[in-house]
Amino acid sequence: MMQFGNVCIVGPGLIGGSIGLALRKRNLAETVIGIGHQASSLESALKIGAIDVGHLNADNAVKNADIVILATSVGKIIEFAKQVIPFMKSNSVLTDVGSTKSYIVRQITKDMRDDISFVGAHPISGSEKRGIDHASPDLFEGCICFITPFNSNKKAVETISHLWSFLGAKVENISPERHDELLAYVSHLPHLAASCLVNAIAEDDLAYGANGLKDTTRVASGDPESWRDIFGQNRENMIKSIDRFVAELTAFKNDLLSGNKDMILKRLKKAKISRDSIFHNNSRTHAKE
Repeated sequence: MMQFGNVCIVGPGLIGGSIGLALRKRNLAETVIGIGHQASSLESALKIGAIDVGHLNADNAVKNADIVILATSVGKIIEFAKQVIPFMKSNSVLTDVGSTKSYIVRQITKDMRDDISFVGAHPISGSEKRGIDHASPDLFEGCICFITPFNSNKKAVETISHLWSFLGAKVENISPERHDELLAYVSHLPHLAASCLVNAIAEDDLAYGANGLKDTTRVASGDPESWRDIFGQNRENMIKSIDRFVAELTAFKNDLLSGNKDMILKRLKKAKISRDSIFHNNSRTHAKE
């Protein structure tokens, strides 16, 4: 195992806290530094051992960090990047865990200092829950972590790739544009569909739903503000994915209207075969909500 020096985590919540716990468990860092906007959250992270020291301000926190990880919600990543970049030491690496990539990569790299590098990343692992209380040192075991090395220093890309590999993830390089197109269908659209399904059911009727409804709509419990920002940053791809989903719903509706039982059965069989072939005994699949 290699060590990554001093690692600073901006936002030690579910993902950031899990990174800290994983670093400590595997002895991958000399010091894990946390930056938060509430003293109480930093105290919780310190209590469970996710960080070694906590700061409310960026300047002192990042000045000795070799890697700075932006683990906030996507709506705050750019804001915190602007706060930490001026204080980062030369030859250090900035990275993130955001669920969108094109907007984040474009905004951060346009004003990036020449003596530091930014490497976009996104571990496809998590939960609809949030906060340090739900963090786990094994959260990233077996998950895919996308690396989007847009104009990034080769050594910096290798560093972040090694980091996620040692945290248990399977690293795959992908362009920011392809990342956002893919995630619109496999992550962002499912959340939107779950939310719409809940809203389509009368509130008084929801209480009668059994495990099928609970499982199907679980991700709708995710943080609304975070998902608003994800949808906004990935707007064009979301619109395309919604159009495809609406087309599928419309086709199914037309089969019902025409009483085409054979076509309805064909659609249901296709969905079952596709889902079973991917999700049964597939260790690569870890959905992030």
